[in-house]
Amino acid sequence: MRTLSIIFLFSISSIFLLASCKKNIIENPDISVIVPGSGADTSKAPLPIVYKRTVNIGTGSGVLNFDGATFAVQCNDLIKIKGGNYTSINIKNVISADGCPITFKNDGLVELAGNYNAMSLENLKNVYISGDGTPGIAKGFSFRDNSYRAVVITGTLNNFTFQYAAFKNIGDLDITFKYNDVYKGTEDSYSKDLRFLNMSCDNTAQFLTTGGYIQGGVVYGLVKNIEVANIDFQNSPDVGTVVFMGNAENYNIHNNKINNINTSNNNHNGIFQIAGNGRFHNNMVTNHQGNAIRAWGHTVGSTPKDILIYNNIVLNSRKYSGFEVQAYADRITSGVTTYTNAIVFNNTCGNLNLSNDWQAAVVDVYGMSGGKVDVYNNLGFNFLPNQKLIALQWAEVIPNTSYNLYNETSGQDGITDQTSLNLTSNSPAKYKGRPTPFVITDFYGKPRSLTSPSIGAVE
Repeated sequence: MRTLSIIFLFSISSIFLLASCKKNIIENPDISVIVPGSGADTSKAPLPIVYKRTVNIGTGSGVLNFDGATFAVQCNDLIKIKGGNYTSINIKNVISADGCPITFKNDGLVELAGNYNAMSLENLKNVYISGDGTPGIAKGFSFRDNSYRAVVITGTLNNFTFQYAAFKNIGDLDITFKYNDVYKGTEDSYSKDLRFLNMSCDNTAQFLTTGGYIQGGVVYGLVKNIEVANIDFQNSPDVGTVVFMGNAENYNIHNNKINNINTSNNNHNGIFQIAGNGRFHNNMVTNHQGNAIRAWGHTVGSTPKDILIYNNIVLNSRKYSGFEVQAYADRITSGVTTYTNAIVFNNTCGNLNLSNDWQAAVVDVYGMSGGKVDVYNNLGFNFLPNQKLIALQWAEVIPNTSYNLYNETSGQDGITDQTSLNLTSNSPAKYKGRPTPFVITDFYGKPRSLTSPSIGAVE
């Protein structure tokens, strides 16, 4: 929400300068006010599952129902769904012990095509749904040509992975999990360990929503440890938000590619609209409208956690800055929730706010309800209306900025091209950044110097 006028911004120029980065000048070093302590990204592919039994289900058409209440699954079952075009697939009540995953895979291409033809999932624990069951088929679950919702998840969901699926021409939601149970501090009152991986979306509505909110000091729909990765989302003119999470702890959103969206949408969109705390990194967002992420911070409990935004590339936005961080006071209740800190570092952003409607920066900083904001090692070029801003202060929080670099063109930044965003050997950003020992690789996975990393997302 933009609440301060342009006149007011210019009236506090002494503060404004603290949040800006001058052309072709690296800011003076500053001591970080935040110690992340979250270490390097340790996300790893799970160990291969050794299946003990194979169960074949489905006829290749019609309705497929699988109910764990009436079919006794066994530890490490592989359940293969026969390829074909189904009108609905319904999987429910599959509850397995930790260390005993139940895996559903395609046997041939499994399609749900046509209006209201959908997959329904309910009450799942330690379940994998994976579309890599047939060699030569990259994404074995296909959802297409549906004016409504493709995948609807209800009930409880824990230790769940959904991967290798394709969505095309979906009118409402690709995946919806409107989880809003009251959090009571017990393990059975939140959802945990969810992974949505390796999917493609072409001309669809919102990819994922998880529900969740905080109201009157009550926490609803808390999801812990949710990962969204390797999603290729494109060609959606009016999607607005691609991923919405209303109450997420320790989210891990990474290696997603977003392109050519919101060409006809003029709302203040967060392409990733996420409330809570976690990491947003190694994503590429191009040819779009909206902030790559609107990160609205809060921590459930009394120990503040962090929002980390790093190693992202954001290019060619029609409106708005690269990122946004803020918090709302009505989500902070003593003894129940507290604030987050935000760290925005080693991102590359260029050609922002090309409609010239607002003021573009790497990050818009609003009120943080007690949290602090650290902004460093960011690389920018061609922000309209060319105010050369790295961090734009919209409220009382003064961003702590250092080692950021801005130029009017990518060439002046020493960027080889606007596709790879690699740096030339004599780039003013090369090896000129502040040490980031807890992030040791760049956007492409190349090692970073532990003492003199480059500024921006790419070494």
